[in-house]
Amino acid sequence: MTRLLLLLLLLSHVSFGQSKEKKKQLLVDTTVNLFAFVGEKISLKEYDPNADYDKPKSIDIDSTTGDTIVQRRSFIMDNAFEAKYKVLQSVFNDLKIDTIVFKTFDHYGRPAFENHSPVLLYLSKSEDGSYYFHQKYQFDPLLKSKNNSWVGKHGETLQKLFNQKKKTVFKTRGLFKN
Repeated sequence: MTRLLLLLLLLSHVSFGQSKEKKKQLLVDTTVNLFAFVGEKISLKEYDPNADYDKPKSIDIDSTTGDTIVQRRSFIMDNAFEAKYKVLQSVFNDLKIDTIVFKTFDHYGRPAFENHSPVLLYLSKSEDGSYYFHQKYQFDPLLKSKNNSWVGKHGETLQKLFNQKKKTVFKTRGLFKN
């Protein structure tokens, strides 16, 4: 009986240690419109981002001249894709879902991150909050380490990979001030 109790105590300690480790890795700042997560591709489908280009966004009449002013959508010159990924682990801000659908655009063809699984991806939410989009060209290929955690291709931790982007690309894009 004491052996069984000792075994249960040991297993709960190991289990508690693992859940504590995952929570330690999650960085949170809800004032920043950015989500970083370890993902695994489910699907990536190309679509025409200019399908609605000919439909006017708005039509107004200039009160001074009486001219008709037609505003059209911007013409997108990138290839557009709808991506669906399994969320394996949140790294920055919690998506709170296990599968995510997001838009991604690439001027060179198909997104390079689709060739890596698992991958550390960086998303933001649209201004109106209706969809997520990929932070263009930003991703990190990942591997499983000996201790069963995700690491970069040169052994970097998820935090280190994220902080490198935070201090460089995302600071330049205005997502982070310091």
